[in-house]
Amino acid sequence: MRERRRVAVVFGGPSREHGVSFFSARSLLENLPSERYEGVPVFVGKDGVWHRPGESRAAMASTFARPPREALLDGVVPGSRPAPAPGAVASFHEAYQAGAWDVVFPIVHGTFGEDGVLQGLLEAFSIPYVGFGVAASAVGMDKVLMKAAFAAAGLPQVRYASFSRAEWERGASRDALRTRVLALGLPLFVKPACAGSSVGITKVKAPEALDAAVAAALEVDPKVIAEEGIDAREIECSVLQGEAGGPAEASLPGEIVPGHEFYDYEDKYIDSGSRSVIPAPVPEATGEQVRALAARAFDALGGEGFARVDFFLERGSGRVLLNELNSLPGFTPISMFPKMWEATGLALPALLGRLVESAFLRPFRGR
Repeated sequence: MRERRRVAVVFGGPSREHGVSFFSARSLLENLPSERYEGVPVFVGKDGVWHRPGESRAAMASTFARPPREALLDGVVPGSRPAPAPGAVASFHEAYQAGAWDVVFPIVHGTFGEDGVLQGLLEAFSIPYVGFGVAASAVGMDKVLMKAAFAAAGLPQVRYASFSRAEWERGASRDALRTRVLALGLPLFVKPACAGSSVGITKVKAPEALDAAVAAALEVDPKVIAEEGIDAREIECSVLQGEAGGPAEASLPGEIVPGHEFYDYEDKYIDSGSRSVIPAPVPEATGEQVRALAARAFDALGGEGFARVDFFLERGSGRVLLNELNSLPGFTPISMFPKMWEATGLALPALLGRLVESAFLRPFRGR
């Protein structure tokens, strides 16, 4: 066994968040503790083709030579086609042979990277990897399934309704769906069920705006979720898998103060109008409630490795309501996950070391 583990940092991928993952990957490669790990960049193209380390470094250099806004907005275009299977399969083998990885740290945000697809590929070849397993990743990516799991665990949430493209396109059911969705009250949020980083989300303030919002969500995913809009602050909390079989651990919570009307993709990555406050300025009891609920949400999905859990803190009532869990949070300069752990006393290099080691706690499937 080598003195240092070789950590494949896999980024890019056939995702609408393709460009964002470059920024997370750079942070991981720069902050992995060099005395214990050797970071190996592994770029996956929008076509699903894997690349060897030298090619991956060249892809990073090319991306960071572009204006940041352009790079961050670079994602898969709807309708684009993947590479033919023989070439994609061969590319994975070549990338693995060239990199000789001991473990994979996937940082492909969105589809392919955090929905169980990449995790299933790695498990099929018994390659250790950081983060949620196959089933937990799939449930965590699908907001409808995620909310059902949270409801089964008795976790407090906003009211919501969901439906498929087929249901919406049937004329006989569309009016009934409109009625069910609008019963949540206005404003409300319409989202694709499977998408990250606020892609395809619309805040609906009037009944006549609902159809356009649904159409925008259906461009991203064939399943839609509509959520009650409440007057609330946005609170987040980071969670780590417990060490040595211990319980999940939650960081100090942080608060996102949006620069836009809500925390959308452009506000998150492009316009820099939002700001974060860590620790969140909330009463101590509220902070502890957030941490406890974050750990429960992590466990409800069968979490492994790490996650970021997002909450609403309702103004007026002080209710803490679970919004969603992100099973592959970012490590960009603005990402809340590492910032909240730093405020809790765990610096980024130590955090990354702990995450890499967590990959080796997962037993091989069926063994």
